[in-house]
Amino acid sequence: MEEPDVTTVEARAFPRSRVKVPAVVTPTLVLFGAALALAVSAGWLTLAEGTTPLLTVPLEMLAMLGLFVVVHEASHHATGRLTWLNDVLGRVAVLFSSAFVSFPAARYLHLEQHRHGGSGHLTPWNLRGPRWQLPLRWMATDLWHTFAYFKRTADRPQAEVAESLALLVLLPGTLAAVAGTGNGWELLLVYLLPQRLTMLLASWWFDWFPRHQPPDACSYHSVHSRYPSLPFYRYQQAWRADREPDAAPPPAPACGGEFHRLAVTRVERPLDRVVVVSLALPPELRAEFRFSPGQHVTLRTRVEGALLERQYAVCSRPGEEELRLAIKQVPDGWLSNHATKVLAPGDELEVRPPEGSFTLTPDPREAKHFVAIAAGIGIAPVLPMLGHALATAPRCRATLLYVNRTGADTLFARELSALTRRFEGRLRVVHFRTDERDPDLRPARTGNPFDTIGSALAICFERYQPGALDSARLRFLLSARLHPAKVDEWFLCVPPPLADTVRAVLAEHHVPPDSVHGETFHVMARV
Repeated sequence: MEEPDVTTVEARAFPRSRVKVPAVVTPTLVLFGAALALAVSAGWLTLAEGTTPLLTVPLEMLAMLGLFVVVHEASHHATGRLTWLNDVLGRVAVLFSSAFVSFPAARYLHLEQHRHGGSGHLTPWNLRGPRWQLPLRWMATDLWHTFAYFKRTADRPQAEVAESLALLVLLPGTLAAVAGTGNGWELLLVYLLPQRLTMLLASWWFDWFPRHQPPDACSYHSVHSRYPSLPFYRYQQAWRADREPDAAPPPAPACGGEFHRLAVTRVERPLDRVVVVSLALPPELRAEFRFSPGQHVTLRTRVEGALLERQYAVCSRPGEEELRLAIKQVPDGWLSNHATKVLAPGDELEVRPPEGSFTLTPDPREAKHFVAIAAGIGIAPVLPMLGHALATAPRCRATLLYVNRTGADTLFARELSALTRRFEGRLRVVHFRTDERDPDLRPARTGNPFDTIGSALAICFERYQPGALDSARLRFLLSARLHPAKVDEWFLCVPPPLADTVRAVLAEHHVPPDSVHGETFHVMARV
């Protein structure tokens, strides 16, 4: 007597300054180049005896401070949407910021502080002790980070640990070798002393000083804690936006209107317990039933004397002369059982016009990346959303993470494959199959070895992964291809447990809640 259905998107408040990182953040790239050139030039002048220590140390400190900012930006994937660019800039810049910590290790520890509510970059070790000890502790911040990282290596990727160990051995060893050649004084002036003083200055300037300002002061800390992935040159803009009064919330969507009797023209059965019902739209009702992809309609009918109302997503394309609805049979679901077992062409259903705010209507001039996560029947609103968006906005692209038990339980599998071929790389689909015996996970082998080689080398935009989409897999995706800096909007149409997991992981990675749109399954009682 109860069956799952969909509800409207959850509206949540978030500041207006949305993080939109370009492919390459030019100010950060310029800062990197200028700081690196300054560091090399100051070192060359010192070796050529063309300058004094009183000038060398400040110049090197200025260069290292700029490279410290680059390391921090790259840790938050804020130097651009290109992952390799962040990795390269971070790995080069960290060599000037620390003689002990690798960039992957520093990035991991810093992001852990953000995820677990850390109040800044300073570690608890840096904040303990008498005030006169604080400068000494600040100068050794990277030593504490090195110790903290190697206590957690059991949970880190082997390649990351190997890189961190290699840097910990090679860089101090190289410095010791340079000092052994009789260039210890130059090494101290050009590298060691400026690096320690820069770490002291950065700790004071970016952490200790901002936290001793009034709460409403415009400081690095107040902006960065709210917008971790925002490029540094936009901090003033974000601070001013936060101080502006909040706009009035949008009005609640109006009811879809009155019920109309529509005739059933077809009842298709693509899966064992799923039917796709087509309803004829008379010409006089087509304007009233015009919809945006992703919206749903409310069906009303009488089953065994009970008047039932249920909502189902529209899975037809805009402009079609029929309204198509996907209905999954649910145990003890009166209307779904009636639709999957009894409903036939010629029957009539009372239908209320489309409603709902779970929609995707991009500007044709924009170039955005959308990610949709669907499970089972949740593909019903998502499929027309992605198809319509990619057809009307030629510069946009989309990624779909689709969870099912097996291929035999996958709704609209052929339609999805056709869309990936149609848009040639603008739509990528990753199937997660919880039944690891699914044949799609093990393609059939042929006797011709050239067929196997050709399949391996073929460009394919539809992939299959064994197992469910859990938090660990989602975190991995967010660290690479689906990094938040590369995604503009997220669309979820999954059961509540998975929706909660996805929202929690996205929140860990500082994805703005207003860029996450959800259509969740819930239970509706009998009317």
